[in-house]
Amino acid sequence: MRSPVLRRVLIAPLILAAELALIVAAPVLGAIAAILSPLFGGRRPIRALTLALAYATGHVAAVAGVTGLWAAGLAGRNGPHYAVLRFFVGTVARTALRVARVRVTVHGSEHAEAALADGRPLVVLSIHSGEGDSLLVLDHLLRRHRRRPRIVMHEALAMDPLIDVIGRRLPNRFVDPRGGDTEVEIAAMSRDLGGGDAVLIFPEGGNFTIERRLRAIERLLHRGHHEEAAIAQEMEHLSAPRPGGALAALEAAPDADVVFFAHHGFPDTMGQAWRELPHPTPIDVELWLVRADELPEGHDARIDWLFGWWKTLDAWVGEKSSRER
Repeated sequence: MRSPVLRRVLIAPLILAAELALIVAAPVLGAIAAILSPLFGGRRPIRALTLALAYATGHVAAVAGVTGLWAAGLAGRNGPHYAVLRFFVGTVARTALRVARVRVTVHGSEHAEAALADGRPLVVLSIHSGEGDSLLVLDHLLRRHRRRPRIVMHEALAMDPLIDVIGRRLPNRFVDPRGGDTEVEIAAMSRDLGGGDAVLIFPEGGNFTIERRLRAIERLLHRGHHEEAAIAQEMEHLSAPRPGGALAALEAAPDADVVFFAHHGFPDTMGQAWRELPHPTPIDVELWLVRADELPEGHDARIDWLFGWWKTLDAWVGEKSSRER
């Protein structure tokens, strides 16, 4: 639904009404979840309800927050909107970490962590693998390092009233991969980065699946990119990156350092997330830093550089996976 008026008049009230109904019904739903818990084990229904309530209450409060900023004449101020986004992401992330018994460990990333903290503009390129991984990356940027992320999002996400409003008031971009010029939008989003700003891109375009990996290889072969296709065929745990968006961001922000963000341990599907919900879940994170003056020059050289890094990230994920066996 492209019309913002229709989204905000028809869709947004329905979503908020459903969330408010969930909050009001929490005592009854809690009693039902308690009765069902012995049937599923691990208090799964109670844990799932707690996560849903944390999302709903945080979402309603954040929508109220951005509405209040508009009423106060602060719709054009970035700082208060990042504060609302930080509150919402932090509320959901903290609840998920506690209820799902998730332990996040950041390994050997001192230089990248320092770069995230030192206030230089950044382009963050993250793998996309598992349910909830984008929440972890955002939480890491927003809360751990007080960064102001700029994000490229699928236009379908604008159906969410919070994402619709806060996504447009902050320097983000909504794109439709089926049409329009995504690279132009990413370049526009990446210009004029200040200290503390960070462009966040997931070059794979979606969570890893075998089908997406194979489609990426076929796309590279169809376009005559045989060397990149060969690298993609060697990778077993990640899909080939789509370099256009990442290179557009780097071209538009020549002074930005690059941080590669890899993680391992997220469930692959919602079904797996349900099965693992009561069990302790370790999430491993590692970051790598590439300074702006270390980036190769030239379009083709940067494509080779990006694919080389993605091969490194794939090897890292493979090493973590092998330790689980």
